[in-house]
Amino acid sequence: MRNLRIGLLLGLRQIQRANKWTTLLIIFVMMFTFLNLIAVSGILVGLITGAERAVKAEALGDLILTEKDSEDRLLDTESILRELATYPEIEAFSVRYTGGGELEAHYKERRSLTAERDIAQVTVTGVDPILEDQMSGLSDTVIKGEYLDPNEEGYILIGYYYLEEFAEQFGDIFDTIANVEPGDTVRLTVGDISKELIVKGIIQSKVDQVSLNTYITEREFRRLFGRLDRNADQIVIRVKTPGTEATLKEAFVANGLDRLAKIQTYDEGKPKFITDIKNTFNTLGSFIGSIGIVVASITIFIIIFINAMSRRQQIGILKGIGIERRVIEIAYVFQAATYALIGSGLGALLTYGFLIGYFEKNPIHFPFSDGILVAPPEETFIRFLVLFVITLIAGFLPAWMIVRQNTLNSILGRK
Repeated sequence: MRNLRIGLLLGLRQIQRANKWTTLLIIFVMMFTFLNLIAVSGILVGLITGAERAVKAEALGDLILTEKDSEDRLLDTESILRELATYPEIEAFSVRYTGGGELEAHYKERRSLTAERDIAQVTVTGVDPILEDQMSGLSDTVIKGEYLDPNEEGYILIGYYYLEEFAEQFGDIFDTIANVEPGDTVRLTVGDISKELIVKGIIQSKVDQVSLNTYITEREFRRLFGRLDRNADQIVIRVKTPGTEATLKEAFVANGLDRLAKIQTYDEGKPKFITDIKNTFNTLGSFIGSIGIVVASITIFIIIFINAMSRRQQIGILKGIGIERRVIEIAYVFQAATYALIGSGLGALLTYGFLIGYFEKNPIHFPFSDGILVAPPEETFIRFLVLFVITLIAGFLPAWMIVRQNTLNSILGRK
């Protein structure tokens, strides 16, 4: 303890007498190293987190009810809906009917039956426009035209991936139709049944389940697809209080809804590859951040080594009057620890006090998501510990190299 107290005192005096600009430089190096370690992985993970949020908000919700493994659709949908109406924890829900069809445009302009048809194989979703909008905000994705009116029939919303002028940005990977605008007439064919529909609007979202979809009213869907039993393909639910979906699922199971439907929370129902990509990006960010740690440790090593070399004579005198080598080493390790703590503290303050909130309000716009900054406190603390330990080592090594030299040679300035 005596050695520790003396070492800390020497270290504090050295920091007080050090060049202020040098001290500021070291602190800024540590701060930006900390930010590099946190922000790079945070933004990479934030890309996937942003995509997850969008899928949850615009497509899957907090709870997803789908058909049992042995069925092709939800059994007794009407009974499920009556049960859902008794839960005050539910903020909104939407009943969806899904099928596949062929969408054709410009069929009236074809001059010959042998001419090439402008067709696309599409996913068709039947919804209650009001319930769907309350659940997913589908009307907010309309970029041209208008949203579906529940009192109208004969209208369709088309996802922008099905339009040639949009899909060509992604290469020739989607079935598309060309030059379609709101007000144009298209023909939807399901099996042997065809119906003309007026394009009500074009929808655009960074969620594939929305942009690679078409929407018509529930009543029209059931007539077109012959779904007279009213049994739906999917019911998605949003809870009033985030984080309570697992509790609500347990209530559903307790009341026997699991006999009629497969019940999953968003985390259970989301594709596994999303979690895998998030973990990969986190690892990649940590690897990139580790390069910053190496740079910072080398910087600390050089600065403390030069500092110790310039005070070689003083170190020799301290050893000559009986100060133990360990005390001097503690003094330089204390300097390194101080720089790491102050720099990391400023980095954490900047991250949690400004950057996270800034990216929440101003996300980075990527083609597939609105990226945010993700920095879980527990992961940040682990990274800080790694940075702190490596900085201590970088502060100890140069002091150890200088202190172990011959005392008389150090006092006389001899090599």
